[in-house]
Amino acid sequence: MAAAATAAAAGEAEAVSLHGGQEAPGVAGPSGEADRPPASFVIAHSVAKRHNVGTIARCATAFGVKQVCLVGSRQFNTFGSHGSDAYVDFAHYDNLEQCCAHLRKAEKCRIVGIEIIEGAQPVHEHPFSGPTAFILGNEGQGLSARQKAVCDSFVYIPQHGVGTASLNVAVACSIVLHHFAIWAGA
Repeated sequence: MAAAATAAAAGEAEAVSLHGGQEAPGVAGPSGEADRPPASFVIAHSVAKRHNVGTIARCATAFGVKQVCLVGSRQFNTFGSHGSDAYVDFAHYDNLEQCCAHLRKAEKCRIVGIEIIEGAQPVHEHPFSGPTAFILGNEGQGLSARQKAVCDSFVYIPQHGVGTASLNVAVACSIVLHHFAIWAGA
């Protein structure tokens, strides 16, 4: 905690780990760390429904996400994770800008929004490059203007049926993480 206090005093972004997740089985080759696939992160900001955070944790575990970043309220519930929340690390950030600054600086991430928006690339084309943090929008409104402003790029999930314009936030997260894992060779 002293290091965290020093970092906070120096004006650096502070990530507060909520519990230490167990490492997922590694994909490191003979040379170690260099052979690991690019890391992925999930930024959950304004996700309102309690079961969605748990289901996102479950998806994050299934697809080897390094960390689920919770922004804002320190209260969260992993209902729906079926115990998988023990295998992914959670970190808390006071605000979105702090979270993104930390991920860019410490993890060398690009921030990618999941949103049907002009300029977004279809996720199945795997438009990724290196460590990536995916930001999820709210269940009802999608990404806010503030969330869109922190993104380096956007991906969307092509839909082929009629009758809906969006997917559940946890379902969308799972689809995107699956495509990233395929691209990364995880």
